[in-house]
Amino acid sequence: MNPNEWEDCFLLHQRPYKNTSIIAEIFTRNSGKISVIAKGAKNPKSKFFGYLVPFEKLQITYSGRSELKTLTNIDKEHNLNNTHLSKKSYSLLYINELMIKLLPKDAANEDLFNLYSKFVEDSNATEEMDILLRNFELDLLEVLGYGINFESDIDLDQPIVPEKDYIFIAERGFQVGNKGSEFNGQDIINIKERNFKNIPSVKLKQLTQATIMYCLEGNDLKSRQIFRRLRS
Repeated sequence: MNPNEWEDCFLLHQRPYKNTSIIAEIFTRNSGKISVIAKGAKNPKSKFFGYLVPFEKLQITYSGRSELKTLTNIDKEHNLNNTHLSKKSYSLLYINELMIKLLPKDAANEDLFNLYSKFVEDSNATEEMDILLRNFELDLLEVLGYGINFESDIDLDQPIVPEKDYIFIAERGFQVGNKGSEFNGQDIINIKERNFKNIPSVKLKQLTQATIMYCLEGNDLKSRQIFRRLRS
């Protein structure tokens, strides 16, 4: 990247480095997920101080050819108040952690950047996060090559039939099951069309979470653990 070229991005995660610096995981429009060091960012006099906040679209310039880049400039489009702890903010933290775990380094994906940008924008306009989360999870899985096959069953490769019932196997897809199995065919067709109106939220969440856990090789996310503790 040209060190003088501004890049749209979002902060996914940050951690302190030495006394005054920060190492940040950044999701950029043109370069994908990158790591940058913001030297002196914890110093109130630093030009980076107060800018490295999640869920706000940032513009940065950076330099360096190694895996760890050096942040050189930063700006942001808006000043949003996303600091309050709520179900919404923990949902956003969950999505960020998911992006950190599943995205490869230095692999540009403008489609995913636009999806993430829209997700953050939409989340600021609603308190109803469940549908937003399920849509983004399905989009993320699709873009990264883990998309669920809603078209056909895994045994005979036959089209999903509305009147049949199916079980879901995360690493494979939908298998014809006995009457009363997890999903009926009409449910599957509706989910494919993103028509969630008559789909129980628990069932929809089980579908996406099973696939995500398979992609994470069974490893739990810290954001989920925190949210479960808060609810207990």
